[in-house]
Amino acid sequence: MFNIFLLYGEEKYDLEQKVEKIKKEFEKLEVGVNLFYITKENINELESICQGFTFFGASKLIIIKNTNLKFDVDFLKDIDEQTKIVIIEDSVDKRLTSYKQLSKIAECIEFKHMKDKEIVAYIIQILKKYNKNIDYKTAEYMQSICGEEKANIINELQKLVIYLDDKEIVTKEDVDKVCSKTLNAKIFDVLQKIIDKKHSEAIASLDDLLNQKEPIVKIYIMLYKQIKQMYMIKVLKEKRENDIASKLGIHPFVYKNLSITCDKYELEDLKKLIYEFDNYDEKTKNGELDFEIGLKKIICTM
Repeated sequence: MFNIFLLYGEEKYDLEQKVEKIKKEFEKLEVGVNLFYITKENINELESICQGFTFFGASKLIIIKNTNLKFDVDFLKDIDEQTKIVIIEDSVDKRLTSYKQLSKIAECIEFKHMKDKEIVAYIIQILKKYNKNIDYKTAEYMQSICGEEKANIINELQKLVIYLDDKEIVTKEDVDKVCSKTLNAKIFDVLQKIIDKKHSEAIASLDDLLNQKEPIVKIYIMLYKQIKQMYMIKVLKEKRENDIASKLGIHPFVYKNLSITCDKYELEDLKKLIYEFDNYDEKTKNGELDFEIGLKKIICTM
């Protein structure tokens, strides 16, 4: 059994669940008594905390966060068995000497986001526990608008179950009424309105995002990314490539919609759009063009 843990990765929900499980192994935890938090600002205190005694006996939990493993971990191999150390990082560089040392004395766990198909299966499974049935296509749609963060998916599932009450069948309309869309999904909606030549609705949706304090630069980058994806899909379709979604790393549901969308444009039209975005980027950076006005101008010409 390890008493040192290195926990890292993008899936914060599962990581936090692991931390809570470790905490439950202690009868009582009190910050500064037998629970200590270490960051890069006070990392120099780590060794003395490890060696000290507490009012609750010898057992203690030390949580070290966001140090990029830039500390001497060599002395950790000799810590008391009643001391548990949890090291939390967003990511780790496995080339570091400190990581190589930890890998020999600690349980190292990387928490990754579930893959798209795993999330769809998870949505179906959780809803079934509440006697709710959702077909694969609707679950796939829900995953596409709710993203890959497990905590967010769980939250949206809870809202959906409460909304459904006694209703057993989950429809796309239910998902649209209840579930909050990720920024990427909202921007995709803007793109769909642009493609359908509903420019005034697209501008209104953009204004909604700005009113929600979404940064204009972030909106531009994400919209530009979707235009580029349309271009790449068009190129690969003309080359008669197979499995394009996997090759471009695009969610199957998003790919299906972008694929239909790009068919409404000629390749040269998409090239011109990319040029317009590049020109917009250069002019806004030089202060020649207002970010919001420039983006709305592009939307109206698409």
